[in-house]
Amino acid sequence: MAEEIIFEELGKNERTLLLRAFDYNVDSNGYVLTPAGQRIRSKENPSIFIKAEFASLVPGSLEVIDGTPTAISEFLRKREQGEEANDCSGNNNSN
Repeated sequence: MAEEIIFEELGKNERTLLLRAFDYNVDSNGYVLTPAGQRIRSKENPSIFIKAEFASLVPGSLEVIDGTPTAISEFLRKREQGEEANDCSGNNNSN
């Protein structure tokens, strides 16, 4: 059975605090910065950078993605495919 994932909506200040807690930062224009101080490009649209108000931290990692429905569905699809690959390789925990 797949693990339940819970998404929580945070306000702008809470989201900024959470990003900073994981060594990210937000510049004066509202863009998310890596620990090295570089803006993070959107994987969904590489021509734009991720703004804090639209950022999502991926559960189980420290990766920042767009909080758009398309980006979240891609994350869920990849996660599901990874779980299916583990099941096929015999790495499941069912007895």
